[in-house]
Amino acid sequence: MLKDSSLPRNVTLHLTENCNLRCKMCYFWGETGTSSNNLSGKKPAVMDFELAKKIISELSSVTPFYSLFGGEPLTYPFLEELIIRIKKTGSIVDTPTNGTLLAKNASMLVRTGFDSIRVSLDGPQDVNDIQRGKGSYAKAIKGIETLYNEREKAGKKKPTISLIYTITNDNYTSLEKLFLEDLDLNKIDWVTIQMQNFLTESMGKSYAKFLKSEFGISSDKYWKAMVRSPEDFANIDTEELSRQVKRVIAKLCSMHKNYLLLPPTFSQVNIKAYLGAKWEEMTDIYKTCLSPLTSIDITASGDVAPCHIFYDLVLGNLNEKKICDIWNGDKFQKFRSYFSQYNLLPVCSGCCILYLSGKKFRKLAKSKI
Repeated sequence: MLKDSSLPRNVTLHLTENCNLRCKMCYFWGETGTSSNNLSGKKPAVMDFELAKKIISELSSVTPFYSLFGGEPLTYPFLEELIIRIKKTGSIVDTPTNGTLLAKNASMLVRTGFDSIRVSLDGPQDVNDIQRGKGSYAKAIKGIETLYNEREKAGKKKPTISLIYTITNDNYTSLEKLFLEDLDLNKIDWVTIQMQNFLTESMGKSYAKFLKSEFGISSDKYWKAMVRSPEDFANIDTEELSRQVKRVIAKLCSMHKNYLLLPPTFSQVNIKAYLGAKWEEMTDIYKTCLSPLTSIDITASGDVAPCHIFYDLVLGNLNEKKICDIWNGDKFQKFRSYFSQYNLLPVCSGCCILYLSGKKFRKLAKSKI
């Protein structure tokens, strides 16, 4: 049996590229998304269940933390059996979701012992539906209520129910209304408030040079979907945003609710630096990322990527090699060596995973405002 250090401890399974919504800011199906702008004519990929079973079996010795990813993970046709197999190995499993299919799956998620559901909700009904599509708010709220009631009926505390609020131009003034007026926070266990991930064109071009020179890769499918200009965020009033976040956090603290801020410091100055792509001026500065040492993403087609979202960099495919061979192989070792020398990739600064993997913020609820 392999030692723990020779296999990843955090695994994201990109189960499907399919999604039932078309959220404006989404880097897969949004206005600049990889799938929205795909001219190849190929159908969205869905992970073969036989491959999923092989992954779970090979990693059973280390019981990694699994995160299911999409597209919309709740559209995966083998979801229940997948969860059962993961839980039988003793692993923890969670998923982000747009929440619109949550009511339909609530009973199953409680029955299978699923650990955590993270529902994306980006404002009150009118604001959320502008960003995510008409009717999405009502379906997500119904999903949360149904899951909560199923959990209570079964006398269980899982799945925990989290909300993810992604801040954009359309919704940055709506935090107070959603959290202080509209939501029943008694049904929510965690709240994440995060800035929209992005990178500049110059960062993307530097990343492209890295991919070509170090790995001979010319793909730009994924990183281009993340490109934004600081001018795109010029209308965001960072003072107002910081004020609203502060009030929401005060409310959550008064109710003893867990919360996470990405970036961890939501001061006016810090957020202004973030939106201006002046990451070197931020309070939250990180020297490196721990993900290459602990984590992998496995795409629906079986590609193994060392970075979440940035699937242009692929270090192997599970239809050709085992996870252990890729994880301990020459390409992954080369990638880690690059990190040990340069600490970060050109695209890292605008990625919220960087904040999650920083040693300084292991205690997630201790965020600053």
